[in-house]
Amino acid sequence: MEFIRFQSPAISPYTGEPYGIFVAVWHLVRDGHTSEQETRDYWEHRSWFEANLPVPPYHAEGNPDRAVTWFKEAALTAGMRERLEFYFRLARKYGLEISMARSANPGVVLYEDEFQIAVAGRGE
Repeated sequence: MEFIRFQSPAISPYTGEPYGIFVAVWHLVRDGHTSEQETRDYWEHRSWFEANLPVPPYHAEGNPDRAVTWFKEAALTAGMRERLEFYFRLARKYGLEISMARSANPGVVLYEDEFQIAVAGRGE
């Protein structure tokens, strides 16, 4: 099975890994770079993901293992990709580079659901 991570080139000082697309785009919103409408749209899309993509339970504990999440390739359905496109568009508009990483072994799996895994350490 292959896993996919959409990420920015900026490295998280907490995990030591590149920020994932959700956090990278959140930083645009948090830092006031987006318009009022884009901010409203961001919250709409974020709500959709929070309702349709499980939030790994370790987040409630502050992510003590410094895990990062990777999508399962099979979970990236047309509907999921359509929702992700909002994040890609916003990133492009504000010059935020988002790349796609692929790996069959991204690290030690600490959490798994039908859509994603969360890993610590580095795989291949």
